[in-house]
Order: sequence, then structure tokens, then C-alpha cells
Amino acid sequence: MNWTKSNYLKKFYAVGIITAGLLFGACSTDDGGGILDPDDKEPIVQTDPPIVLDCDYFNGEDRVLTDNPNAAVDYIITCVMTVRNADIKIEPGVVIEFEQDAGIEIDGFNTTKASFSAIGTSDQPVIFRGKTKEKGYWRGLFFDSNSPLNKLSYVHVQDAGGKQFNSNGDLGAVITYSGSSLVLENSFISNSKTNGFQADYGGINLTLKNNVFTNNNVPVQITPQLIDAVNNTNDYKGNTKDYVVIKPYTQTINTPSTWHKINVPYEVLSTSVKGIGVNSLLTIEPGVVIEFGAGTFLKIEENGGGLKAVGTTNDPIILTGTSKVSKAWRGINIESKHSENEIAFAEFHYSGLDAPTGNIWLWYESLLNIHDVKFKNINGCGINYRLLGTPGDANLIIGSNITVNNEGCVSVVW
Repeated sequence: MNWTKSNYLKKFYAVGIITAGLLFGACSTDDGGGILDPDDKEPIVQTDPPIVLDCDYFNGEDRVLTDNPNAAVDYIITCVMTVRNADIKIEPGVVIEFEQDAGIEIDGFNTTKASFSAIGTSDQPVIFRGKTKEKGYWRGLFFDSNSPLNKLSYVHVQDAGGKQFNSNGDLGAVITYSGSSLVLENSFISNSKTNGFQADYGGINLTLKNNVFTNNNVPVQITPQLIDAVNNTNDYKGNTKDYVVIKPYTQTINTPSTWHKINVPYEVLSTSVKGIGVNSLLTIEPGVVIEFGAGTFLKIEENGGGLKAVGTTNDPIILTGTSKVSKAWRGINIESKHSENEIAFAEFHYSGLDAPTGNIWLWYESLLNIHDVKFKNINGCGINYRLLGTPGDANLIIGSNITVNNEGCVSVVW
């Protein structure tokens, strides 16, 4: 690392919140990485005051914010600043503190351009934090821009997730709005009163990679359309609610996507929209745990939808209810003839709301290969399907090792 002694006090705050090796690598005593050499004198006290930014400073003109090595805090933001008709760049080492309820909104709606990039390094991260170190002290960063320049890399966002940005009630340390674009990588999102990261809308171009979300209320909340962006390069543990929250909205999953195994369960919220529609092939990895809210379900649509949910003996897929009672959630509806439809080495718990259209429900001649599945504490039969007046359904293969509620009903035609 290349920290100067004049930067030492500023950077000490950032290093203190990350345990050695957690994200950016452990510091050693011989690389100059924030640990003073025995022969060094006391670090230089930083005496320059921060610059208080005018509320219109990001409006109408490109700006670059630079690190002042003689200032413990480089800039103060006192309001919700709007980036409009401007490209804003934040250089490595910059520390910005926000007064209560302040924030930054990148507004690309009806403007010629609007972008915001804060790109630090492993030893000189960009820091956004509250003047007071308490959860929800300031709002956060709100991206309503589809610029490919929008990027947060080696950034710390702390103490945000306070007041909402709009009438939709969007809350979080970092938020992406409908149709926006963002790369969030190698960053540390902590101490949010609400979501660490939120993306509830469709049409978002999102990359999440090598981030830590910790000490927030919820690490991440996203729309199902973005499920493929949630992956195991990120760390989601250490929050008040250790779930990645999936909030059903009007969009369906329209591109081939993977529901990745991560280090916390997923929770599907029960909202006015209960179903998650799938219009392409959805793959659920072994070991994924999904807790479904009241009345929610997964629907594999007729035109193009597909489901490949195949776990392993040692790492089954667990599909359960948020509430641990029978009929807590509905199940999986399959209306497609996708050649890869398969459910295996999986467990269904507490499903069966609206039986016989609960648990696993197949429409006329839908295709499914199902085997090695356990149904526990469900309502009704495990597999429910329609026929077209024939004694069997060639598209449905019910294999071995399927158990239901202590030898209960495996399948039924209705």
C-alpha cells in the first residue's frame, strides 16, 4: 500500500471497519500499508477544513473531486444534490461526509447526460459516510441514469439508508431506479438503516461483484428480473436480517438466468404481486435456500419458460415458507413444455396454498422430469396435473425417491 503519513488519520477510519483480509487483503508491516514503521514519527495531523459543496455543484458542469492529503474529510454535502447534465468523478482517497438526510441523486431523466463514478483503490478507497456515525443518518446514492459510466469501485458507503428518495418509498444506501445502469464492485456497504443495496425495478443493467454487505438491516433487495446479478462473489452476512430479499414486481424473468447459491437464504416478499413469472430458462443451483412469503409462487410460463432445479444428495435445494406452517406459500406452477424442465434433489416445505393448484402444479401436457424430491408439512398432494382425456401424460416423468408427509399423496390428476 502507498498511504502517506499525512493520509494516515483519514484512512485509519476506513481500515478499522474491515477485518484483515476480508475484502481488500491483509496489511503487512513491511508494505507501508497503514501501519507506521518503527522509525517513523507520529503522523502529521490533518488541519485543512473540508469543502462544503453548494447544492447545485453537480448540476450542469462536469466535476472531479480530488483527495486533499491535509484534510481528514475532503467534502461536506448538506442536502440532496442532483447530478444532471454532468459527469461526476470521485478520485481515490476522497472522503465525503453527509449531513442528516442529505444524499446524491443521479438524474438522467430528460437530460443530455448524467453519470457518477467513484473509483478508489484497495489502499485508497472512496468513503461516503454520515457526519454522525449512526444508521440512516443520511439517505444514500440514488441512480436514475442509464449511463455506462456509472460505477462504484473500492468504495465504502456507511451510515445511509435513512429517508426515502421518492414517493415510491425507495430506501437504501445504494439504489438503482428503473432503466438505470450501475457497476458496484469491490465495495463495502455497511450501517444502513434499511437496505444495503436496492434494485426493485425492471430494465436495470447491473453488475454486483466482490462486495461486502454487512451491519445493514437487509443486505440486498432486488426484483426477480435481476436474480442473475446476485452471486457468490459477494458477502451478505452480518446484517439484522440475513436474507437477500426478492420483491416481486410486474416484470418477469425474460432472459436465461441462474439463481445462485450464496451464503444467506433468499426471501420472496409477499406483496400485491404474488407470482414470479419465468419466460426463459431459470436454473436453481444446488444448495439454494428460498423462503417464500404468504401466497407467493413461482410460475413457469407457457411460451419459453423453463425450470432446471437440480440439487445434489449432500446439497439439496430447499424451498420453504417464511412462516413455518402448512399452506404458508403456494408452490411452483408449470405451464411449459421446455425440454429442460426438471426438479430433483429438492425439498418443499409448508407449501400447498390453494391446493390442488399448489405444491407442484402442471397445466395440460406440461413437461417435467421429477425425482428425488421430499415434500414436508405440505397441504394436498405433491404433484398435481391436468390430462387431455388420456390415461397417462407422456410429458410427465415421476421418478423414484419422492416422499410426501409420511407416505402421503405423491400425485393426483385433477
